[in-house]
Amino acid sequence: MIYIIDGYNVLHTREPDGITRDELEDKRQALVEEVISYIASAGDEAIIVFDSTVAESPECHPVPNTAVTVCYSSKSMIADILIGKLVQQKLAATKDGIKVVSADWEVQKGALMKRVERVTPRHFLAEIKKFAKKLAFSPEKDKMRWKLEHKVDVETLRKLEEMRRGRG
Repeated sequence: MIYIIDGYNVLHTREPDGITRDELEDKRQALVEEVISYIASAGDEAIIVFDSTVAESPECHPVPNTAVTVCYSSKSMIADILIGKLVQQKLAATKDGIKVVSADWEVQKGALMKRVERVTPRHFLAEIKKFAKKLAFSPEKDKMRWKLEHKVDVETLRKLEEMRRGRG
């Protein structure tokens, strides 16, 4: 299964009162870490798409040692359009099913095709929460390394942050 996730859509569902500019990076990073953990548990793949008003063209960066890729749209292509293009690319390249996580009507409408399932951010967050609860009560929990910091070195994290901010 391949998840294509509208990152800000999920974050705004989780934080309905809004996210301050100062909190944004931490919230975005927390979501990526949660998705890495969730996806790894099922052996799936995920692409998390965030809007960018800085990048000249869309950028996608695989998170090392995971099945998660983080993409940023560009100032000329909003995340919704990038998500639609990614769905088409994945449909052409694989026989796997695709789950599109978004509450946006245009994204959901574009996901009305065979092998594509629409998932609301609320449902996706409930699944992540259910997984985290299961992990918390697992006797193996202290042996598991699931945070991004456990998967990549500090230099890679720094480079990813620079790319995300449009300076890399």
